Amino acid sequence: MRRAPERRGAGGNGGGEGGGSAGRVARGAFAALGLVSLSLAACSQGDEGGYAGTTARVGKDATTLYINNGTEPEYVDPGKSNDSASSTLIQQLFEGLTSYGAGDLRPVQGVATRWEQSDDNRIFRFHLRPEARWSDGKPVTAHDFEYAWKRVLRPSTASLAATNLYLLKNGELFGLGKLKALREAAPLRDAPRPDAPSSLALPKGSFVVVLARSPIQVDSAIAPLAALPEGAAAVTFTKGDAKGGTEDRLAFDAAAAPLGPAPGGGWKGAVVDIVRAGPPCQCNGAADRWFEIDRGGARGFLPGCLLKPPADGAAPGSETYALVSPHTSLPTYDAAAAPPAPQGEPPVGFVPDALLVEDDSAVGVRATDDLTLDVELELPTPYFTDLTSYVTLFPVRKDVIEAFERRGEPELWFRPENIVVNGPFTLDEWKFRYEITMKRNPHYWNRDKLKIDRVVWLEIEQYNSAMNIYKAGDLDYMGDNASLPAEHMTWLSTKKDFHRFHYLSTYWFEFNTRRPPVDDVRVRWALNLAVDKQQIVEKVTRAGQTPATHYVPDYTGSGYDEAVAEDRKRGVDPFSSPDVVFNPERARALLAEAGYEVVREGDGYRAKNFPALELLYNTSEGHKQVAVAVQDMWKRHLGISATLRNEEWKVMLKNVRDGHFQVVRFGWIGEYNHPATWLGTLLSYSPQNRTGWADKEFDDMMRVAAATTDPKESIRLFRKAEKRAVDGMPKLPLYFYTKSTLVKPWVKGFIGNARGLQLVKWLWIDPSWRDNPSNDVAFAPLEFPEPGRLGPPLGGPSAP
Repeated sequence: MRRAPERRGAGGNGGGEGGGSAGRVARGAFAALGLVSLSLAACSQGDEGGYAGTTARVGKDATTLYINNGTEPEYVDPGKSNDSASSTLIQQLFEGLTSYGAGDLRPVQGVATRWEQSDDNRIFRFHLRPEARWSDGKPVTAHDFEYAWKRVLRPSTASLAATNLYLLKNGELFGLGKLKALREAAPLRDAPRPDAPSSLALPKGSFVVVLARSPIQVDSAIAPLAALPEGAAAVTFTKGDAKGGTEDRLAFDAAAAPLGPAPGGGWKGAVVDIVRAGPPCQCNGAADRWFEIDRGGARGFLPGCLLKPPADGAAPGSETYALVSPHTSLPTYDAAAAPPAPQGEPPVGFVPDALLVEDDSAVGVRATDDLTLDVELELPTPYFTDLTSYVTLFPVRKDVIEAFERRGEPELWFRPENIVVNGPFTLDEWKFRYEITMKRNPHYWNRDKLKIDRVVWLEIEQYNSAMNIYKAGDLDYMGDNASLPAEHMTWLSTKKDFHRFHYLSTYWFEFNTRRPPVDDVRVRWALNLAVDKQQIVEKVTRAGQTPATHYVPDYTGSGYDEAVAEDRKRGVDPFSSPDVVFNPERARALLAEAGYEVVREGDGYRAKNFPALELLYNTSEGHKQVAVAVQDMWKRHLGISATLRNEEWKVMLKNVRDGHFQVVRFGWIGEYNHPATWLGTLLSYSPQNRTGWADKEFDDMMRVAAATTDPKESIRLFRKAEKRAVDGMPKLPLYFYTKSTLVKPWVKGFIGNARGLQLVKWLWIDPSWRDNPSNDVAFAPLEFPEPGRLGPPLGGPSAP
């Protein structure tokens, strides 16, 4: 699934040799060669017994743990978090139906004690523990989960992590704001007029899918077409740029010449009526539809991508109509029910927009009582009970959140003085951009098993500074979101407190495919092939990362790693081909094909007439060094002089959301161990897709792969979809992360894992560590019993 959103999220600072998040954004990369360099002799001062730094823990009690979180979190809100600095904290403050077990991160008991599921992994019933409590003493209920999940999907929440819950029945339609209900009965009319003929009567409470609204505003200077041309099933719309002197263009798949702007600007800015829905089409690769529009009696056709809601709403005295189709595919939560019979194309017509209301009862999650939660998914999803341990699916309290929303202060509910949590710890103090302190939650159901009473999270962005604080004994663990300085990786890797492991995360650059020159796939591929990724991981990051030619880490589970091994054994792995690795000669040829001939100039090259190119990254030693290395390679191999711009994490996020970038550094941490978490960030309708790249064939391939019940065939189809995405090169993959970190020897229960995630509840401080070589977790997790079964008796008849 997606998401966003490193389905974890999108990337910030820190992040070890893995970055940052739902998906969350990859927070982390690596410190840079030669940046704030310390001598090896200086780094070795104070090393004791083969450890990096002191082994004396002075002035600290054995129930307080000191960790570096790397940077300031964006949201400590499970429903809106999309970065690793936030989700690391949320994992300690809240608890889902399931929880990550230490080491392998298998689902162990959280708020739920058991579940049943259908044979096809589509319907689940979770049973909650009655002793679960919020930090104010109130019971945690199934209603809290239902509210939290539907809140994430609600368009008004604007959660970048919403795609994590698109797997719920009708989750995607609801999350995109397309699924509505009628608050009273209404006829489905043939035109947007109260006197138009009606083809169908829709009863009160009927669900409909909104295709468009009328009136609507024309957002292009392209004149409406009198008739649909041949090749109208797929169009490419290029919006003009007044500053750059370019004009709107509409091109078709057929050989017909592209359309330019009409004399006088066509109908641009005009508010028009939709007369009827035309046939489906693709616009810039995304699913769309033609519409016949009317302006004062003049009619024509335009695709939906050239239309937008009126800037000032409907004209006074006019009524807005919604063009809708009835929607009858609703959750049943009945594993024995026969699948609905295939239906033809649903009728399409108009209803008054004022009659449509948001109704989340069509979304596939419901609390049947305080301790029972039913879930129905859109498609069979074998990794669902892995996702239930992720922050997006954590419960939140409706009464707490909505009280602050009514006050117009929706982001104050998670301040220390206001927050109500259900996890092992609660917020105690928050010193902006300095440190965050947590204390044990006195109402947590398993509080008596915890061995840590207090956690201090420092926010140290500079890798060398964090390492020196660790060496001095003021950090017990370098943290999930902090990196080690690359220039010291060699000697650090010899120390007993050094740990390294594969990390389910990919470091990449994202292209804004709406902005020239990277709107041309040949330019994007040229930039990709001109980067020597092996040199980057060997000379810059130096932490054992794997150069990446694609988006999903080779060691991803759910059968993906097995498919990679099989393809390589047979010599058919598309991502090991010579066509996708470092090849500056081919890169120069692609630039020439795109119109930018690369010529010799002195000892180097120059790309003739190549426009300005800027690479944006968030402030970090490691990100800067990677950016400088890539900048040098583009100059050396292509003759392109890229400029670099660094911004503080939150500032960069806003600029990216506003489209103010050409190339930007990001990454993605797998929110669950399945290729869909990376590939979902490229779906045309995903809020995690910042690139502007849209490809309906890719979207369709992803849907087919997700709907395929045979696990091996499903993974094979996901690999084919990944190949389609790589061919489009909306993101330049650089490497698959490793996680390298330092952990003091007295910290017990620490087990490295592919998510680079540590739950503090499993950790403890052993003052007698010198005499105790074991690494037991703080307490044994409660394992789930085997899932029960939902559905008809085996061998029995299905429900009619």
